[in-house]
Amino acid sequence: MKDNREEACPSSLERPPGKSCDEYPFASTWQGVRYGNGKFSRRMVAKKDTDAGRALKGFYTYNGVLEGDWFLVWIR
Repeated sequence: MKDNREEACPSSLERPPGKSCDEYPFASTWQGVRYGNGKFSRRMVAKKDTDAGRALKGFYTYNGVLEGDWFLVWIR
């Protein structure tokens, strides 16, 4: 959801060289900063680590997760 991403990591937010802004809960969910409870985390991560977004999209596709579906996230 573009609104989540723009609110959590606005384009006006300075990014150090080689870094990208990443947020949690995921911008692609209804728990994201815009539609969730207002609690979120954002960090600058190495650009090479932004492949997690592609992996998440793959997870949605492989598991048939549709908008509004529930899924759990385990953080190790």
